[in-house]
Amino acid sequence: MAHRAVHKTFRVLIVVARGIPDLILAIIFVVISRLGEAAGTLALSIGAIGLLSKLIADSIEETDPQVQEAERATGAGEAQVFFSATPRQAAPAFVAHIMYLLDTNIRSATLLGVVGAGGIGFLLLNASRVDQFDVVTMVLILMVAVVLLVEALSMWLHRAVR
Repeated sequence: MAHRAVHKTFRVLIVVARGIPDLILAIIFVVISRLGEAAGTLALSIGAIGLLSKLIADSIEETDPQVQEAERATGAGEAQVFFSATPRQAAPAFVAHIMYLLDTNIRSATLLGVVGAGGIGFLLLNASRVDQFDVVTMVLILMVAVVLLVEALSMWLHRAVR
């Protein structure tokens, strides 16, 4: 980012969004919006925005400046340089970051459900409380299957982008 003030402002916002753990955000949103999926979704969204913003910003900053200089040498403006050179270089990292975040959020959603933020963790906790171990087992098997499916999708997308 050419403007230092804009760069610093957004970096501070990213750090603040990342600085509050998902579990704390879930508890805050449960207090605000009561028990349910909305609290978990909001908590994961804020955490995801902070993490994904940092990862994508770092990926953009690590792009090769020589490619951007070559674009400028052809007479391209700043917007053209950014949109033609940067995303192509950073696309594999973008896909990897998004898939990592999806995987992380699936796992976090289970934990957040335990504190009353709804979702699969809430079902898992309730089933374990009333000794429905068949339900607990099925939920755990499905969670592992979903994580493996996301991992397979991630590997396929990573190969497709490269």
